[in-house]
Amino acid sequence: MDTLSMEQKEKKTLFLSKLFQHLDGIALIPTIIALQQNQILNYIKQQTECSLEELSNKYNANTGYLNVALRLLCSQGILEQKIVDNEVFFNDLKLTEWLSLDIIKKYKIVQALYDNEIEYECIIEHHTTHEIKNSILFNTIKQYNTWKAHSPANQINSLEANNQFATWKNHIEGAIIGPIIVALARKLYFNNITPNSPLLIDIHNLWKDLIIQLFYHTEIVDENQLLTEYGYFLLKRSTSYGVTVSYIPTFRKIKEFIYGDHTILSQKSGEDPEIHVDRSMNVWGSGGAHHTYFKKVDQIILDLFNLPIEKQPKGFIDIGCGNGKLIEHIFDLIYYKTKRGKHLKEHPLFIVGSDFNYKALEATDETIHQADIWAKTAFGDISDPDGLAQRLKKDHDIDLVDLLNVRSFLDHNRIYQIPDKNKSRDSESTGAFCYKGKRLDNSLVEQNLTEHLARWYPYLKKYGLLIVELHTIDPMLAAQNIGKTAITAYDASHGFSDQYIVEYDVFIKIARQVGLKPDPKHEYIFPNQEISIVSINRLIAK
Repeated sequence: MDTLSMEQKEKKTLFLSKLFQHLDGIALIPTIIALQQNQILNYIKQQTECSLEELSNKYNANTGYLNVALRLLCSQGILEQKIVDNEVFFNDLKLTEWLSLDIIKKYKIVQALYDNEIEYECIIEHHTTHEIKNSILFNTIKQYNTWKAHSPANQINSLEANNQFATWKNHIEGAIIGPIIVALARKLYFNNITPNSPLLIDIHNLWKDLIIQLFYHTEIVDENQLLTEYGYFLLKRSTSYGVTVSYIPTFRKIKEFIYGDHTILSQKSGEDPEIHVDRSMNVWGSGGAHHTYFKKVDQIILDLFNLPIEKQPKGFIDIGCGNGKLIEHIFDLIYYKTKRGKHLKEHPLFIVGSDFNYKALEATDETIHQADIWAKTAFGDISDPDGLAQRLKKDHDIDLVDLLNVRSFLDHNRIYQIPDKNKSRDSESTGAFCYKGKRLDNSLVEQNLTEHLARWYPYLKKYGLLIVELHTIDPMLAAQNIGKTAITAYDASHGFSDQYIVEYDVFIKIARQVGLKPDPKHEYIFPNQEISIVSINRLIAK
C-alpha cells in the first residue's frame, strides 16, 4: 500500500472513530445524567463494589433498566461488570478518575435537548425571528457555540484522542450535531456536496448562520465556511446517525425508566404503537447504514437463484419488510442477474412482504405497486411463524416452507414470551435484558431464543433462513475498542426498548442446538471475528 493510500485509510479510521463516539454520546449523556440524579455513581465510588439488587433497593429503581444503564458505563471502561449465579455486580474500574474530571457537569450543556420535546424539523420550518430566537434548540446551539469559542483547549487534537476520557468531547458533539445532520439530510440538503466547497443550506438566515457556526466549531466546515474532508465524510454518512437518533424519544425518558413509570413509552390505545422510536427515521437510517451488509446478502441471493431451477425456492418472504425496498432490490437482483430471472413465466417467483406494523405493509404495497412487482403482503409477527404460515396458505395458497425466509435486524425484536421449558441453564451472555421493566436472567433470554428458533425450524427445512442480525459484545471488549464500533449506542437503544441482542457465539450455539447451522460459504461477520457486532448467515437445517 502506498503512503497516500495509508494516509487516507488512517484518516478514514479516525473519522469513523469520531462518528461512533458521536453515537455513543447521544445515548450515554442522558443515561449518565439520569444515573447521577440520585448520586448512584457516587455511591458505587464509595462502596467500590455494589450488586444490582442492592442498588435497585437503595434507590427504588427498576432493576432491568438500571442494569442496562450501568452496563453502558462498563462498555466505556468506567465500571466493571461481573455476573455470578445470575446476580450482577458493578465495580469501580476507573469511576473515581472519571468523576474527578467533572465530565457530568460538562454533559449538561446539552441536557435541555433531552429534557424537552425538541422537533428538529423547526430548523427548516421556522420562518420568523421570534419563534427561532425563542426556541430551546436555537439557544442550546448558541450556548454550545459560545462555549467552544471561549474554550480553545476543548479542540480535539491527535494527542487528546489517545486519552481514554477525552471521548466526552465527542459525546457532546454527537448529541448536538447528530439530530441536526439527520434533520437536514432527510430533506436532501447534503445530496450534492463536495469537499472544499461552500455548504449551501437554504433555510432562514438565523438558523443558517448558527448552524454554519456550529459546523465550524465541530470541524465540519473551515474558517472560510468550506466543507472539510472530515465534514464531507460525516455528511455523506448521515444515515449512520439515523438509527441512534431515531431512539431519542426513548433516551428522553431514561429517568422514568430507571426511577419511575417504565411503561411511559408502552403502547396505549389510540396512540402510535411505536412512540419509543421514530420508525420512519429508523427505516431511513437502516437503509443507508446497512448498505455494506446487503452486498453480502446479494451474494447469497445470487448463488441460490442461480442453482438449477428444480433446486431453487419458489420465492422469498421478507419478514419485517418495512417500506418494501429490500423486496424491490432482491426482485431486481433475481430478474436481471440470475437464471431464475430468465424463466419467470414458467417458474413464477412468489414474493411476500410481511410486517407487524400495518403502516409498513401499506408502504410496502406502495413500493411494489410502483415497481410493478408481483408480490403479496401479509401481517406477520416474528414470534408467531405458525400464524403467518396459516395466513399465507389461506389467503395466497403459498406454503411458507417453499420460500426462502429473509429477515434483517428483526429476531432480536421479537416479543418476549416466558419459556415453555423454564429450565436452568448456564448462561454465556454478558447482556442486560428487560421485559416491561423487569430484569430478565440471561439464561431465560437464551432459552427464549432457543424456543423462538425452534418454532421457525419446520419452515426452514427446505431453503433455510437468510438472516442479518445485530449482536452485543462483552463490555470489557467494548471498552478496549472504543471508537471501533457503535455498540454502546446499540446496547442503549435495544436495552431500553426491550430488545434482545446476544453475542454472536451465543446466537450460533443456540441455532445449532435447534438444528440450524451456518452455510460455511455464506457466513459473514462485521467488523471482524474478534468484534462480532453484525452477522450475515444462511442458516440451513442439519
